[in-house]
Amino acid sequence: MCHLPTKVRTKGAPEKVMKRSERSTKRDPSYWEYVDAYHSVQNSNTSVRPSASSFAPPKPARMIPMLDQFPPFMHGFIEDVVDVKVDGNCGYRSVSTLLGMGEECWAMMRNELIKELGKWSQDYIKIFGGTKRYEQLRLSLHLDR
Repeated sequence: MCHLPTKVRTKGAPEKVMKRSERSTKRDPSYWEYVDAYHSVQNSNTSVRPSASSFAPPKPARMIPMLDQFPPFMHGFIEDVVDVKVDGNCGYRSVSTLLGMGEECWAMMRNELIKELGKWSQDYIKIFGGTKRYEQLRLSLHLDR
């Protein structure tokens, strides 16, 4: 048996260098605290400005590609734009992509729409103004046409 060349530490966990922000005990305000602060500012008629800590910092505006191709009144409602493969199923591809399922799940989107139409058929017949238009739409969703 030989002696170890250096002394080995056998107790305690290895030390980690921590930044000051990681050790902070200050918590982020909860959602209801932001809402209360917002409503108290809206309801007050005084000119006192709320403190900077009463609101969440504004999120930086994210650049959405191709946003300029939409009318300006729609910009506030658009959260994301995706560019999908151009074929007869591109609408279904974009919906499945934005729902987080991936572009290739477009067929599953069509099947879910068929189930939806079947489950609420009487309501959709009223919405579409009759059985004829409802059946046209339902048949258009089938892939084996």
